[in-house]
Amino acid sequence: MTIETVTLEQLHLNKANPRKSMDAAALEGLAASIATDGLLQNLVVRPRRGGKAYDIISGERRFRALRLLAERGDIEKSFPVPVEIRKGLTKDEGLRIATVENVQREQLNPMDEAEAFAALLTKGADIEDIAAKAGIGTATVRRRLAIASLCDEAKEEIRNGGLSLSIGEALTLGNHDQQRAVLERLEHGYYDADDIRAMLTDEKPSVAIAIFDRAKYEGTYTTDLFADDDTTFFDDAEQFFRLQTEAVETLAAKYQGEGKAVEVITEYHVAWWRYREAEDGEAGGVVIHFAPTGRVEVRENLTRHEVRASVVDATDETPAAPKPKPEYGTPLKRYIAAHKTLAVQEALLSNPRKAKEVAVIQMMNAHDGAGRVSLDAHPALAFFAEDETQPTGFTVIEAEAEVFNKSLNLDAAEAGQYGNYFRGAWERLIRTRKDAVTLYEAVKELSDDDLDRLHGLLTVLTFGQGYMDELDTGDSLFNRVAADLEIDMRDYWRPDEAFLTRRRKDQLEDIAKESGASARMGRMKDYTKKQMVAALVKHFEASRNASDNAPEHERKGCDWLPGAMLFPAVTADSEPEAEAIEAEAA
Repeated sequence: MTIETVTLEQLHLNKANPRKSMDAAALEGLAASIATDGLLQNLVVRPRRGGKAYDIISGERRFRALRLLAERGDIEKSFPVPVEIRKGLTKDEGLRIATVENVQREQLNPMDEAEAFAALLTKGADIEDIAAKAGIGTATVRRRLAIASLCDEAKEEIRNGGLSLSIGEALTLGNHDQQRAVLERLEHGYYDADDIRAMLTDEKPSVAIAIFDRAKYEGTYTTDLFADDDTTFFDDAEQFFRLQTEAVETLAAKYQGEGKAVEVITEYHVAWWRYREAEDGEAGGVVIHFAPTGRVEVRENLTRHEVRASVVDATDETPAAPKPKPEYGTPLKRYIAAHKTLAVQEALLSNPRKAKEVAVIQMMNAHDGAGRVSLDAHPALAFFAEDETQPTGFTVIEAEAEVFNKSLNLDAAEAGQYGNYFRGAWERLIRTRKDAVTLYEAVKELSDDDLDRLHGLLTVLTFGQGYMDELDTGDSLFNRVAADLEIDMRDYWRPDEAFLTRRRKDQLEDIAKESGASARMGRMKDYTKKQMVAALVKHFEASRNASDNAPEHERKGCDWLPGAMLFPAVTADSEPEAEAIEAEAA
């Protein structure tokens, strides 16, 4: 390797350099370092035709720092720059060297890195080669490639730091229009990667995405009369997908009849970086992306980059590919946790001894930063506070809290941080600002029995399932207390519309069979989801108090309880040991 000297004005930026963005502060720091200590590392360049000028292969940051110094007048344009001249390099070889140098020296912006890797692969490299030379794992290379196909707006957000990599990867599950729509939503609220996956994969088939003649559809719709087609949905998803598939097949046949090559992709993610616009004289083909959500995107006049078969296999599936849908979604988990919590709270009110046992544990484990015990109502109470229909447990707790609000004269207490608005007597009891001495004098007047009641109530208000967004399937304090209280959720809850509407149609069919409702309903395939929910609600209400002599389907309806309502919860996603299931069933 021979190091030579050329002038700064002989050097030129290489348009093929993978680095598209640079940190301005870091560049200022490098310029200051060069001004103080000189250029400590040579650049790598390739001579242009004639040999009087040179394209930079590696060292663009150093060149930009030097040019910054020249613009300020700190150095002359004739400033001598040490370089290694690489003769005979092809553009592809230059790109490979530049990419590896950038990754090894100062980490490229992930988006620049993604596009650089994609460019190398389209030039014949393979993933293992890139990973080895860049000093990173093959999994990292594949994760970068996933975001190389994002829309321009998403790419720019990743470059400027406005979008995390995890969000970018989740966005790959949608087409460019969907990605832009999600970006708009991100401007007005917080969503994590899982939220975005759900947005892009749990989508109901809307009228807006249908490419078939709607006259062929014979089912019903769910619609907002005051909105557009985006909020009108096909109730019969099975029929929608059959008609949409036929339309895609017809569309593909049309293009094939025109002599065009057609590729139909039915995965969530399409590696668009593997395609390019066909040039003049090239026969461009058509790519039809028929996503699992039913959306169809068509791109014409495309041709494939020549990419190794191993690269195609390794990048066919995006790292953000959706996981199998769980049995229970997060909203339903909260619903179940809230109902189970209120059932336990109601039972604790009538068992002062158990409430004190719980209180002792809470007082030893729950404290604020100052080391003093602090009380906050369990979120299950807020969950039901503004519902039109509330479980009996909520009503019981409200009545008890109201008793002590009156006896302690808290109705006249100063309002807390939420002004004069409280979501119930339970919240007023613990969230009003109180004078400690005045409160102490009021508490002294309580009888021993009432003091025990107040102690139990305060305990009850704070106690419930630990995490509302998960089903409690473990050996938790909550489940132990519920077991000791011998709580059967059939005494506190019946399957209602709020629960059933959150179930998929196939799950509703299973519920109908298990609960005996199928005997009333007949052919379930003829039901829309909305009709099935209504039929099940009616069945469970009619079976509420079925006697031992009632027909079998009524007894089944009376006894039916989802596994998630057990203590601990039993789900298809997290099955406990067989012994535990048998013990619960017994």
